[in-house]
Amino acid sequence: MHYLSKSDFKVAQSCPTKLYYKKNKYPSLNEENDYLSLLADGGFMIGKLAQLLYPEGYEIEGNVTQSIQLTEAAIAVNENITLFEPALFIDNQLVRVDIFIKKGNEIEIIEVKSKSYNSEVLAQSKIPNKQGKIKNYWLEGEFKPYLEDIAYQKKVVQEKFPECTVKAFLMMPDKSKVNEHEDLIKWFVLNKKNGQTVVDFLGNEADILAIRQNNFMGLENVDAEIQSIENEITTSINLFKSSILNNKKINTPISIQCKSCEYKVADSSQSGFVECWGKLAQPKPHILELGQLGNVNNHSDGGINNLIAGGKTALSDIPLDFVLKEKPYYNDRPFFQLKMDMEFLLEEFKEAIESIQYPLHFIDFETCTMAVPFHKGMKPFQNVIFQWSCHTLHEDGSIEHAEWLNVSDYYPNFEFAKSLKDQIGKKGTILTWSSYENSQLRAIKNTLVEVEDFDKELLLWLESIIVVDKNDESNRILDMHDLAKFYYFHPLMGGRTSIKVVLPAVLQETKNEKSKNLLQKENLYQSNSEGKLIDPYKLLEERIVEDTKSLTIKVRNGGDAMVAYREMLYGISRDNVQAKTAFADALKKYCKLDTLAMVIIWNHWKDLQNKTINRDTLLHKFL
Repeated sequence: MHYLSKSDFKVAQSCPTKLYYKKNKYPSLNEENDYLSLLADGGFMIGKLAQLLYPEGYEIEGNVTQSIQLTEAAIAVNENITLFEPALFIDNQLVRVDIFIKKGNEIEIIEVKSKSYNSEVLAQSKIPNKQGKIKNYWLEGEFKPYLEDIAYQKKVVQEKFPECTVKAFLMMPDKSKVNEHEDLIKWFVLNKKNGQTVVDFLGNEADILAIRQNNFMGLENVDAEIQSIENEITTSINLFKSSILNNKKINTPISIQCKSCEYKVADSSQSGFVECWGKLAQPKPHILELGQLGNVNNHSDGGINNLIAGGKTALSDIPLDFVLKEKPYYNDRPFFQLKMDMEFLLEEFKEAIESIQYPLHFIDFETCTMAVPFHKGMKPFQNVIFQWSCHTLHEDGSIEHAEWLNVSDYYPNFEFAKSLKDQIGKKGTILTWSSYENSQLRAIKNTLVEVEDFDKELLLWLESIIVVDKNDESNRILDMHDLAKFYYFHPLMGGRTSIKVVLPAVLQETKNEKSKNLLQKENLYQSNSEGKLIDPYKLLEERIVEDTKSLTIKVRNGGDAMVAYREMLYGISRDNVQAKTAFADALKKYCKLDTLAMVIIWNHWKDLQNKTINRDTLLHKFL
C-alpha cells in the first residue's frame, strides 16, 4: 500500500527530499529504541492521560490494514463514537488520529502533544499591540509544525467524511496550570508486551475521576489558523503523494540546513546526506563544521549558502571577511577555526580569574523535566534537580570529591540544595560549566520562598551565591564555559566550546601528571591501537542488567542522565533493585567525570597562564 502517512508528511515538511529516504528506509540517526524515545519527554504518559479524559473512547489496534478495517467497521455501525488512534485512509493518504470524536455529522479531531504551551500567554497574544497587530501564537515559531500536522489530518478526515463538519484541536500540557495529584506519575508506567512498548495505567476508578475533574491539559481549537495555511498544505500534500507513488525524489537545494540531517549516518553505504551532496560532501574539514554557522551565514548575507551553491564546501573556502571584523565577532572563534592551527590562551584570562579564592569548588548538576509533573504543586516541564557532583581543589593542590543523588520518589530540590550547601559552605570560588547551575539555584530559591516555614538559612545561602550581575567581582560563581569561549582555543575544538569537546583537546596537550592520574584512577585514561587518547566520555561503560536482558544502561551525556533517572524511578526498572543500583552507579560516574573534566581543564589553563597570547597581536597580521 502506497500512502502518505502523518509522520511522512511531518518529515517532508522539514525537507521534501527526506521523504524519499524515509519511504526507502535509509539509515537514520533518529532510529532510537522506541522505549527510550517514549520515555524521553513523558509523551507516553500524556497520550494515556488524554485518553482517560474520554471514558467512552476505545483504542484501535493492529497493523495498518487491520486498523483501517476496524476503524471503518466501528464508524459504520455507530453514529456517535469516540476512538483512539483510528486509521483513516483515502486517496493514498493515511492518518491515525490521536482522539476522534464523531457525533452525528460533527467530528472533532484532537492531536495530543507532550510539548507544553501557556494558555495565559496565548490569551495575551490575541490582544492587539500598539500598532494594532495581533501575533499568531500557533503560526509563528515553534508551534507551526504542530499546526501543519493537525491541518493535514483535518484535510484527510474532511475528504473521508465530506458530509460532516470537522473541527480540529491541539491538546497540550498547559504550563499555567499545576498538578493537583501527588501520585499522578506513579499511575502511568511503560511495559513491554509481545515485543511492543505499551502504557499501563495503575490508578483506580477514583483516580480516573479525579484526573477528569482536575488536570493540567489544555484544549485549543485551531480551525481559524488551519484555514490560513490550507492552500499551502494542499499543495504540499499533492507534491508529497506524487513523490511516493512514483518513488521519485524531490530535489531540495543543499544548504546549511543539511548540517542537522538525520540521514547523515556515518559509515553507511546508503547515506542520504552523501546522496544529496555528492562530491561536495567529501572535503575535510567541511564547511558545515564552521562554528556559529547560521550566524556567519546571516551576517554575510547568505554567504555560506552561496558558497555551497557555487560548489565550494571546504572550510578553507570561506573568505576571511565573513568572520573577521574590527570588533570581536562571536569571540573571534570562527576566525580562529579558519586560520589557527595551534592551541593558545589569551592574556585576558589572567584578569578574568584574578578574584578567585580557594578552595575551588567545581560543581555540576543533573536535572530532569517531563511533561507530567513529578509531584503535586509542580507545573508541566518544571525541573527536578536530582544530582550534584563536586570536586574541591585546595590551594595546596589536594583534591577531594563529594556527590549527592536522589534515588527516592519525592521532591528533591530542597534536599539537593541543603546537601550542596553543607558541602560548599561559605568559602571558596564555585566553578561551573555554563550558567545553567546558577539558573537552577535561582529556581530553587524562588520555589523555596513559596513554602510555609521555609528554611531561612538555606535561603540566605542561596541568595549569597546566585549571580545577578556577571560583572560583579564579588560573585562566588565563575563560569568556565565563558572562559573557554572568550580566551581558549584548540584546533581540535573547532568552533565548539562544550566540555565534551574541550576535555579531549586539553588531554591532547596537557603535561600535568596529576590530571592524568585522576583519570587513571577512574579507568578513563586509555589509548587506542594507534596510540591516540580515547575520549573519556566514550569510555563510560554500557551495562546490561542480567535479569532484564533488553535493558542497556548507558549514561554519557545529559540526555542519557535524564532518561536514566526517569527509568530508575518510574520506568520498567522501578522495582528492579539490580537495575536501579546500576542506573545510580552510571549516573554517579557520569556526573563525576563532568566535574573531574573541569579540574583537568583548569589545571591545564593554569599551566598555560605564563604563555598567554595578546589578542591584538594575534589578529594584527590579518587586519
